[in-house]
Amino acid sequence: MTEWDRKIRDKKVTVGVLGLGYVGLPLVREFASAGIKVAGFDIDAKKVAVLNSGRSIIKHIAHSQVKRMVKAGLFRATTNMAGLKNVDAILVCVPTPLTQNREPDMQFIIGSSKTIAKYLRPGQLVVFESTTYPGTTRELVAPILQSSGL
Repeated sequence: MTEWDRKIRDKKVTVGVLGLGYVGLPLVREFASAGIKVAGFDIDAKKVAVLNSGRSIIKHIAHSQVKRMVKAGLFRATTNMAGLKNVDAILVCVPTPLTQNREPDMQFIIGSSKTIAKYLRPGQLVVFESTTYPGTTRELVAPILQSSGL
């Protein structure tokens, strides 16, 4: 059994979700409902405050669900990206809106990758959940993350 397997089995793994919108918040809910601690990261201070007060920011997740996660100590949101260094896995759920030319606007993925690279440590898992084109990880994200020296 690997260290990851033990951490997951013993619920000692901490997941970081970067981007707490309509993709990120449901992921938070699923991990928290499994008893796994989740640190949520978002650049929107208002959104973070609402979530930490136990209220939802999206229609299909009830306020009571967010309140339960926060009260149980399974979820806390922050704008402080330095906390990324303290999580075992980082799930990136940032938007990829379309440009006027109907191509994905990669600014949020690039920005998130640069932020993660600042705090990346050995053994962390980074997963991009954002909708994007094939090759994004290899061509765009990996070189940015590799700039961390890992």
